[in-house]
Amino acid sequence: MRTDQPNAPEAPPPCSHGEHLFWPVERWRELQQQRLASHLMAAAQTPLYQNRQLQEAASRSDLLDSLPELPFTSKDDLARAGRDAWGVPPSEVAEWVCTSGTMGKPLDVPLTAYDLDRLAENEAVALGIAGIRSGDLVLLAVGMERMFVAGLAYWLGARKLGAACVRIGPQVAGDPRLIADLTKRIRPDQADSRTFIIAVPSFLANIESSTEQISGVIAIGEPIRREDLQYNFIGSLLHERLACPVMSTYALTETCTAFAESPECKGGHLNPALAVVEVMDEHGRPVPDGIPGELVITPLGVQGMPLLRFRTGDIAALFTEKCPCGRTTPRIGPILGRKQQLLKVRGTSIFPAAIVETVRSTDGVVDCVVVAEADGELSDRVSVFVQVRTDGIQTELENRLRAALRVTPAIHIVPEAELRNMMFSGMRKARRFLDRRNGLR
Repeated sequence: MRTDQPNAPEAPPPCSHGEHLFWPVERWRELQQQRLASHLMAAAQTPLYQNRQLQEAASRSDLLDSLPELPFTSKDDLARAGRDAWGVPPSEVAEWVCTSGTMGKPLDVPLTAYDLDRLAENEAVALGIAGIRSGDLVLLAVGMERMFVAGLAYWLGARKLGAACVRIGPQVAGDPRLIADLTKRIRPDQADSRTFIIAVPSFLANIESSTEQISGVIAIGEPIRREDLQYNFIGSLLHERLACPVMSTYALTETCTAFAESPECKGGHLNPALAVVEVMDEHGRPVPDGIPGELVITPLGVQGMPLLRFRTGDIAALFTEKCPCGRTTPRIGPILGRKQQLLKVRGTSIFPAAIVETVRSTDGVVDCVVVAEADGELSDRVSVFVQVRTDGIQTELENRLRAALRVTPAIHIVPEAELRNMMFSGMRKARRFLDRRNGLR
């Protein structure tokens, strides 16, 4: 951990709804190269990276292209490093946030005052991509407690854009009557003002088409698209009921960097001023455009915990062709699953998310949880616990899974209370996959 007064990294460009995302590729890559060099110099001063020759790498004219030559940083690296990953002493930390711990022990992440300004800029650009502007109303159906960074980030970004915020929390998102009442009570007076809601999409599953005041849904925490970039079950459900764009965002607490969709495109756009993104195969090599691999993110201009080539563990594809919305920066597709979640079932490799999507898209199903257990060295035993509103659909579920995925997990119909206990036991996020292989829970 550094003990000297850090030099502030180059300030991000002022919020302008992300005009730099429309720049010619060569122009924003030049900006990215400059900011990456500054970021490597800052990271090199932390004990975690001080012996990795980052200062020499920062001087290279081909730094962006040579980035794959530098080492990765994993979640395990951060857990072992502890304070050695911090770029500032605790006295300079303005806000502490924490990862969810869904895949292991939660990690505390320090943010300086500068990092909070960067976070506001990051989310302002992301929400601007989604279409939010000054004078709009944003219903924040996300938590701001328990060191949760997402609610804070969206609030900072919406305020930087000049939008009004209502922090309704995730519980209200599941009550369509309260949503409708709120939009009627506090709808902005301006004729061209619109109302957006930011929420985990599953929490909005009960929302009704009568909620006509919603102009856009910004989905967090769950994918709303399939691998082919078309809406999945929950994305289609919300789009049809609300008759408005349903857009996805993707971000990580460790990187404080967001990727966001616009109403005109599919896939979340990179903000090149604040991050570099790579997609790697299982051997750590770059994969071609459109091919899923592990997302590797280098956040730019971070003081509290400057990371280099952070392996997210999330599997998605990168699309670099010019987007229909006109932006020239790369887009990431939906998160297909976590690298360590990949299942092997009688010779078939599959992510739990594919099982969840097939089950949830079946008429009569309310929700489900997939459970994996060890079943020998070459195969996993997979069970699906399902809450239904219609009796007698187990055979249909088995047939759909066999047709779509070539696997037929054991299906158990359970009451709502049992399923919710599985999904939320000790967690702040819903878990639809429980990994009980190798003693994991």
